[in-house]
Amino acid sequence: MLDRLLDTLIASKNEAADAVLLEALRLGVEREQRPVLWALLRRRSVKGLSGVIALYDQLPELLQLHVLRNIKLFHAALRECGRIDDVSLRLAALKLIALGRQGRLAYVLSENLHSTDEPVSKAATEAMVALARWVATESRRLQSGGVAEVLGGGVDAADHASDPTLPPHPSTTSYHDLLEQRPEIEAAVARAMDVHRGRHGQDLLRAALLLCDWPGSKTLAILKTTKHGGQSAMVRRLQQPPASEHVEGFLLGATHGQLRSHFGVAFSHIAEAPVLDGLLRKTHWLKDHHLQLCVHQVGRGVWWEEAELVKEVERHGPEEAAKIGEWIAASGVHDVTQDERLEKLRAYATYKDSFEARLRLFRIASRRKRGASVALIQAFLGDADERLVRMAAREIVRRRPPEFETILLQRMTSAPPSVRRVIARAIGQAGFEHYWQRFDQLPRAVRRQAGRAMFKILPDGLQRLQRRLTDGPVEQRVKAMQMAQELGVAEALRETLIQLCNDPNPKLRSKAVSVLGGVESVPADVLVDRLVNDADARVRANTIEALEAKGDRQFVPVLAQRARDGATARERANAVKALHTMKVSTASGQLMSMLRDERPEHRVSALWALRQIGWWQLLGEVGRLAKSDTNLKVRRYALAVLRGVAEMAQAKNEPPGEPEKQAG
Repeated sequence: MLDRLLDTLIASKNEAADAVLLEALRLGVEREQRPVLWALLRRRSVKGLSGVIALYDQLPELLQLHVLRNIKLFHAALRECGRIDDVSLRLAALKLIALGRQGRLAYVLSENLHSTDEPVSKAATEAMVALARWVATESRRLQSGGVAEVLGGGVDAADHASDPTLPPHPSTTSYHDLLEQRPEIEAAVARAMDVHRGRHGQDLLRAALLLCDWPGSKTLAILKTTKHGGQSAMVRRLQQPPASEHVEGFLLGATHGQLRSHFGVAFSHIAEAPVLDGLLRKTHWLKDHHLQLCVHQVGRGVWWEEAELVKEVERHGPEEAAKIGEWIAASGVHDVTQDERLEKLRAYATYKDSFEARLRLFRIASRRKRGASVALIQAFLGDADERLVRMAAREIVRRRPPEFETILLQRMTSAPPSVRRVIARAIGQAGFEHYWQRFDQLPRAVRRQAGRAMFKILPDGLQRLQRRLTDGPVEQRVKAMQMAQELGVAEALRETLIQLCNDPNPKLRSKAVSVLGGVESVPADVLVDRLVNDADARVRANTIEALEAKGDRQFVPVLAQRARDGATARERANAVKALHTMKVSTASGQLMSMLRDERPEHRVSALWALRQIGWWQLLGEVGRLAKSDTNLKVRRYALAVLRGVAEMAQAKNEPPGEPEKQAG
């Protein structure tokens, strides 16, 4: 009974259903609240979900967790509640955005940050700091090899199928899901630092420093942005000893020129054990307690000398030595010079067979902007580990440097299968398109050789050609059939070509049967069906040529019938020619009958067949046509045949001349 009532309320389009469900959620006990909450999530109405947000603090802990796991369903409701006049509902929405870790709703926090109502602005600030702390914490966990647990997610259909009142299991996500929300949070904090002038500036500064944990951070870019409202506050804070949670921002901030001079002084005043431990773990040179010396070396480029770099590398293991690359990348030196030094580190990591060190160096090279040098990434194409080679190939495809097709094609012969698939997907379209565009311009022998080489290099070339057979304009599909015929791949495309024999367009049908004539595995019934039942004369004529190419004598009765009373002259001529090829004795009689046919077009086709066959015993009949036929076109064609025979006889009977005469 209760299930049917809930189903009725879920399906109802009346807002009163939301009111009934919210009242049941407010008054019921936990056992009764579970199906009611599930029903509200199924309805997904803004009014109903807004009521859940208002009642969130009153719900049992298990149901609160269920709300957080399905927080993405509340996006529209959170947006509306974050702008409503009801302060309590607005505060509940801001709190839920932070608890649900929804960085995509950071703009709602930014709007409330400037509210004249102090509790609202304070709640927005706290939510923004909470999101920043979550991003920083989960980023560290991912970097250390852990798994980021995110409480967002959709309704678990498998669990609901067994018991709709139970919440789904927690979902774990990769760093991609974390990075989807991080840009929104960084942008919101950076914007708030620029425009906020209230009493919450220190809290926003704390959030900004939490997000300064990688060189591409938008909050770290505040130090380089001219006339940014939060720049002076960040500079003053980075000139002081850092808190334990701001170690990354402290180290990255020290790479900026205006802060380097204060870096060593600030380090000398650090006395807190967690901060020292964080610094020692982040920078390998600090194990020698020579921080200021290391900063000085970075500033004046000591490691650009090969001897100094090699000496420094040999003092550490490959994983620790690879961290030198982080300092080289942050030094601001030209990327070509960086690649020369990073290649030394990569060679050392390869010699020590350290995958982790090589992976760190690859990530350093991958963080650069497009247009930067790809020499180091290209070097990874020859790495011994297939995973790194595959990542390097994908990165080169993403960046698309000049002549990247040539760079990747050189690796096709020696690369592992997974890498070849990556390269084929990337350059296959470009390589196939290049050959497709130049196909008509190349000589037949050259394009056949180039096409076969293209199929060897591009494993999916045959699939691309098959798609051209089935899609596009008629002329392009005919061109694809011509390409398949010349390159000798018609056998592999047999099924597609058979389907084209039934295409509504007669031009495609005629070309398809012509190509199928050279495919041995094509059933004879397909061609005979086209010959007997096709309404287009060109299709039937091409089918006869295809049957001639097969040379099977089982087709003789059909061909003989077409030679006697073919509907068109071309059909009769092709049939006579096919009978002659199969050495059928009646072919001469059929040809003579065509030469004496009342229809001039049949007589012209007969002369064409005679020239193709070379049946010169009928020259007397040809002479008669040339002399006395009533049709001018027939007489001219007959004269052309006689002239061709005379030239052949003259060339055959002409004695060879003397060498001197030939030279003259």
